[in-house]
Amino acid sequence: MILPVYGRKLDLMGWSPVIDILLEGQQFLLTTHENSDGDGLGSQVALALVLKRLGRHVMIVNPTEVPPNYTFLKQAGNIVHFDDRDEDVIQDLSLCDVLVLLDANLSERMGALRPHVLFANEVGSMKMVCIDHHLDPEDFADVMVCEQYASSTGELVYDLVLALEEKTGMQLITPQVAEALYTAVMTDTGSFRFPKSSPYVYQLAGDLVDKGADPSKIYDLVYNSLTPQALKLLGLSLTAIDISDDGLIASLFISQEMMKTTGSRLFDTDLIIRYLLSVPSVRISVLMTEMQDGRIKASFRSRGDIYVNHLARQYGGGGHMNAAGCLLNCSAEKARRMIPEDVRRFLAAQGQ
Repeated sequence: MILPVYGRKLDLMGWSPVIDILLEGQQFLLTTHENSDGDGLGSQVALALVLKRLGRHVMIVNPTEVPPNYTFLKQAGNIVHFDDRDEDVIQDLSLCDVLVLLDANLSERMGALRPHVLFANEVGSMKMVCIDHHLDPEDFADVMVCEQYASSTGELVYDLVLALEEKTGMQLITPQVAEALYTAVMTDTGSFRFPKSSPYVYQLAGDLVDKGADPSKIYDLVYNSLTPQALKLLGLSLTAIDISDDGLIASLFISQEMMKTTGSRLFDTDLIIRYLLSVPSVRISVLMTEMQDGRIKASFRSRGDIYVNHLARQYGGGGHMNAAGCLLNCSAEKARRMIPEDVRRFLAAQGQ
């Protein structure tokens, strides 16, 4: 069931289907998408801390490892990394009353957790809640709040916590909750420079600072925590960026060989994509990364009114208008040939 839009901010009435499930449940498991980011991690840690304050038992289990620059969130939320051999988590999942998926609206984004979650929901009494702000949601959960107006999932969780405070009469935003939510909103708004950084988002950020979030400290933890391996990968990658002859497309392929040479890992590629769009003429950038299992991770970014989520959807992915991605089961050679060509055709169809 996908909830309707209630304007630019969901109030207590708008959140009531979610709140009813949260207050009825006792055992919770929170998760987010593969290759987690600041919005997914901050949102789930904040909600976990709030639920614990309400006396609930909460686990955070993610399908992939937490990037090192978000270690402070991993410690605050005691986040567990899941794989198919983790029988303890599978058992805990079967005993959960409620699973909450944050910052993803496609069930496949849960990765290795997906079949176990869907099975527990289908055969047991576990309820599924999805809270997200991306486009084109899949209707798979018992209650889905997918609000595209929101700057971030962190913005939605902030509004949910305010509604919970109104419902319970409790003060729920502690300094740790404020820190997690500020991280979520800051990272998904590009440090408050992206188009969805509305006046309400600045008001929200101010409230979180007032309640204990330290903007300088959080920014430093997230953006000034480069490993030597990531820095080496950045240097190697900058020499391999390809700019199309007309200057409209920037692309880069990062191979497993490049990562082995530099000793880097998948999450070290996240900082690189922003460099691809730094050339003023570039309208679309694409970062292709060869993963250890042979799949290709493609990340798209765009300028202006170019919906790269439509481009990602061609490969079964999705995302935002100006930021989207997908995973492809094809060879590196095919991806390097096919994806840039598809980007050129897509951009030409936009009249660019």
